[in-house]
Amino acid sequence: MVEADICNQRPFVRSSEEIATSSLAIILPLLNEAPHITPLFAGIRQALGGRPHVICVIDDGSRDGTLELVRAEMKQHGDVHLISRHKRFRGCQRGGALLAGLVWAVAHTDCDLFVEMDGDLSHRPEEMPDGIALVTSGGCDVVIASKYVAGAREVNREWPRRAVSLIGNQVVRTVLTRRIRDFSNGYRFYNRVAAELLSRHRLRWGSPIYLSEALALWLRYRMRVVEFPSVYVGRHEGISKLRWLDLAKALMAIFEIGWRYHVAGFEELPGPEGTEQAAP
Repeated sequence: MVEADICNQRPFVRSSEEIATSSLAIILPLLNEAPHITPLFAGIRQALGGRPHVICVIDDGSRDGTLELVRAEMKQHGDVHLISRHKRFRGCQRGGALLAGLVWAVAHTDCDLFVEMDGDLSHRPEEMPDGIALVTSGGCDVVIASKYVAGAREVNREWPRRAVSLIGNQVVRTVLTRRIRDFSNGYRFYNRVAAELLSRHRLRWGSPIYLSEALALWLRYRMRVVEFPSVYVGRHEGISKLRWLDLAKALMAIFEIGWRYHVAGFEELPGPEGTEQAAP
C-alpha cells in the first residue's frame, strides 16, 4: 500500500463565513426520494450512535415532496443543511451534487471525516461504522464500500443494470488501474486531507463518472485507498433510469480522466476564491 505524499500542497483557506463544528460530514445527493427520507435519516442517526455530525443534502429539483420532508428534518434536528440546486441539467448530475456538498462541507465545517452515500437506501446506514473505523484507524485516507470484493453482495438489482455496472467498472479499471475493484460505488468514507485535496482541484465531470475522476485524483496523489465488502440494495433502478447520455458521456470522460491520471495531471485551482467548480 503506497503512503500518501501531499505534504507540499498549500493549505486550503476556508471561507470567512461562520464555521460550524462537527466531526462527521455526510454528503447526501437527492432527487425525488420522498419514500426513503425518513428511514434514511433515522438509520443514519442510529448508526452514528450520537456521534457529532452534519448532513449536507443536495437536491437537484425534486418534485415529489422530498424537499418538504428535508425541511421538516431541518426544523426537528439542527444537523441538516440543504443545498437546493434549481438549474435544470441534462443527464444525471450526481457528481456535481457531490462536489457541491463537498465544497460546502470543507468551507463551512471543521469535520475531519466525510461520508458520501445515495439517498435511496441502496447504501445501508448500518455499514457506516465499518467505513468510519477504517478511516479513523489511520491506515488509509479513502475507504470504498465495494460491490466487487470477497464477501460483497448485490440484492434486488435487475441483471441489465448489474451488467452495465460491471462492464463499465471493468472499462474504468482497464484505463486507470486494476488496484481498485469498484470505481462506481458512491458509498465512500475519507479524511479531511482527501476532502481538501478534491476541493483544491478542478473536477471536470458532473455526471456519475465523477466518482472515477475523484478516485483518479486521489490515486495520482498517492492517497491510501482500501475497500471493504458491502451489500448493495437495488431499488428498482431499472435500465431505463440509466440515461444513454450518461453512458456516452462516461465513455468519453474515462479516457480524458485516464490521460490526466497517467500523463497530464490534475489542474489545481488558482485560490480559495475559485471553489465554485463548473462541471459539464
